[in-house]
Amino acid sequence: MKICCCKTGSDRSHRYAVMPRLRAITRIVYMLGSAHVQACIGTFGRVGRIASNEVIVQLVKSKCSPVLFYGLEACSLRKYQYKSINYVINSTFRKIFNTRSQETVDVCLEMFGCLQAERIIAIRKRKFLNQFYVIHNALCRVFVAIAKTELESC
Repeated sequence: MKICCCKTGSDRSHRYAVMPRLRAITRIVYMLGSAHVQACIGTFGRVGRIASNEVIVQLVKSKCSPVLFYGLEACSLRKYQYKSINYVINSTFRKIFNTRSQETVDVCLEMFGCLQAERIIAIRKRKFLNQFYVIHNALCRVFVAIAKTELESC
């Protein structure tokens, strides 16, 4: 969804009215990244290097990634925020495979079927909007037109 706010004066005041919302979304992305890292540390602490890399990747995909993407389907993210999320994913794979090479991380992401943040959030957003579109709640029905246009743009 797009960030909407009323113009209260000059273009400069309009720009500053939007800034707190952008900072709030950036803070949310940062906190989710921190929570993802904590979940990964907990996972690594429990299984250590005893489990194979395939098992660790599956644990990260099933237990840690939902923490990273929680609620982001309802936010309008900017390109740098997607880059921050991708950085967290890439750092996790660097830790699992003990490498510094981005090419190795890209091959591992492709091999294990892990998508980039933009793609994952787009899939989650489409699922969210489809569920929102069929809800028969009176309050949700007010926003059906917005949900429909968002769904068509995904």
